[in-house]
Amino acid sequence: MKKSVKVLGITAAMMAALTMGGCGTKPTETAATVYGENVSVSELGMYTIYQQVQYEQFYSMYLGTSVDWSQEYDGATMEDETKKNALDTFKKMKIVAAHAGDYNVSVSEKEQKKIDKAAKKLVKSNDTKAQKVLYITEDGAKELFKTYYLYNKTSEAMVADVDTNVSDEEAAQKKMSYVKFDLESTTDEEGNTVELTEDEKKEAKAKAEEVAKAGADKLEASVEGTDYTVETATFDDESDTLDKKVYKAAKKLKEGQMSKVIETDSACYVIRLDSNLDREATDSKKEEIVSQRKSDAFDAIYEEWEKADDAFVVDEKVWKTIRFKDKITLKQEETETSEENTETKDTADTEETQSEETTEATE
Repeated sequence: MKKSVKVLGITAAMMAALTMGGCGTKPTETAATVYGENVSVSELGMYTIYQQVQYEQFYSMYLGTSVDWSQEYDGATMEDETKKNALDTFKKMKIVAAHAGDYNVSVSEKEQKKIDKAAKKLVKSNDTKAQKVLYITEDGAKELFKTYYLYNKTSEAMVADVDTNVSDEEAAQKKMSYVKFDLESTTDEEGNTVELTEDEKKEAKAKAEEVAKAGADKLEASVEGTDYTVETATFDDESDTLDKKVYKAAKKLKEGQMSKVIETDSACYVIRLDSNLDREATDSKKEEIVSQRKSDAFDAIYEEWEKADDAFVVDEKVWKTIRFKDKITLKQEETETSEENTETKDTADTEETQSEETTEATE
């Protein structure tokens, strides 16, 4: 099936960064080892700089500003913290990829050709100066793209046997409608917090009693023309978004039944139980449960691999020379591929770019 994917391209602002180029560290040097196998500065450097790209893109697109990499949080700069997270994820990808053979996962001849083509395109798209700034080499790109591929496929294989059956009973989500009557403070039209007077608190409680007496079928009508609104929420035994008194009362209701006024330390509530099993929320909970099972299974296997002394050893001296550049922006274009996206277990750590989603740097 043909589908559109984003091909990520990096545009590097050279300026002073041109002279950095790893501060004398050659891209072919060893930056780390995985079970004794060398990992080049090029591979680790490209992956690390790509993390910078993602941050730069987010800040520019959603915050309309640039990243201050020198800003400190708890004694560490933003660059140091981002690099640390990048190294942790890179380490995980390399260790998992190294165990691909345990699951009969390998790079096919067809995929290798795609990887080789992507690596050549990456090099060709950048002049010598850009390659130095972004740690680009053809061999490094090949290894990085191969790592993406093996990590994704192996991650899938690691959780292939996880039980994906979840019963309605296990995932059941109830649904309620409720009106909240604040007893401490409210928000005015300008968004300011305003403390309630004693008279206003009495009025809120009186209105809550009025709504509770209106009946389940008149809940919405009972607050029309007021500052109060009917909200909805789905919940189970583990929910904690609302006060625990609200959930306790909701569990005692029959479907379609309205509660009396429920008073907490800061508000009054009137609730109506709309459904003992909300289909959409329950199905969503099932997906969440399966996802957690896969995550737990993946972590259990990975943690054993990670314990080996030679699983991943970084050369700290070399690692310190891999630094973020002055500024990197991102451009995107769409291309077509016949491959389906690979879905990995560990969404927080999964690198979306795969072998044919190439990263291009141009001046």
